[in-house]
Amino acid sequence: MEKLTWSEAKKYLIDFNRKYNHKTKGGPEHICVMVAVIKPECFDKEYTLKERSYAFNNDNKAFIDGMGGYSIFAGSLDGSDPCVRLEQYVEYGDWEVDYCYIQKED
Repeated sequence: MEKLTWSEAKKYLIDFNRKYNHKTKGGPEHICVMVAVIKPECFDKEYTLKERSYAFNNDNKAFIDGMGGYSIFAGSLDGSDPCVRLEQYVEYGDWEVDYCYIQKED
């Protein structure tokens, strides 16, 4: 597993969409799922690795050229937190990404 920084992961998904000419109508033909692991010290209690790992894919506005908004929806790997606006916590909040990795690429 290659570890990426948050910035590298975002750039990877933008480049992935450009490579495969992502179209907003009908969804992407190619999917890349990325996981962001949040540092344990960002929380006031202890969470497992799966509980603080959030999966998201290239079909988010933040990674598609020409989109009118900027959002990254993600869900925790354990399923306890299924729909989080990850960019709100990471880019504007108190969460710090420890590392990211590619979970799946089609």
